[in-house]
Amino acid sequence: MKLFPLLVGGVVAGLVIVAGEAVLNLVVLADEWVYLFSRFSLPQPTPLVAVQGLLKLLLLGIFSVWLAATLKSAFPNPCRAGVVSGLCVWFLVWAWVQWGMLLAGYVTTYVAAITVAWGFVELPFAIWAGTWVHWRLNGGLR
Repeated sequence: MKLFPLLVGGVVAGLVIVAGEAVLNLVVLADEWVYLFSRFSLPQPTPLVAVQGLLKLLLLGIFSVWLAATLKSAFPNPCRAGVVSGLCVWFLVWAWVQWGMLLAGYVTTYVAAITVAWGFVELPFAIWAGTWVHWRLNGGLR
């Protein structure tokens, strides 16, 4: 597997995830986060936390595109492999973690439900986009 196409595709996927999460958390769930931050007396995230979050999502994009590439034998269509990889990541990272956060009382039912539903669209789309770029840089879709 060539490293450059993987990194570029992964960064594309990561940037789509970053954009989606920014809209979700800074616009759609903004009031809910204000409530939860005050409920738990949490400080506002610092710029360092924001940079780490960005890095984390970019790495998630790279990993997800790598996963899609490894699924190529099961899903020869790279776009389908990207969607399947996105759904796997959605389940393991978004749905599973939000369920735990909800059970622990760290998020409201509304935050958990909206996050899981949003991620169900965001993750497959992001990984599909990154996988498409990855395969195009590897000589086109086969």
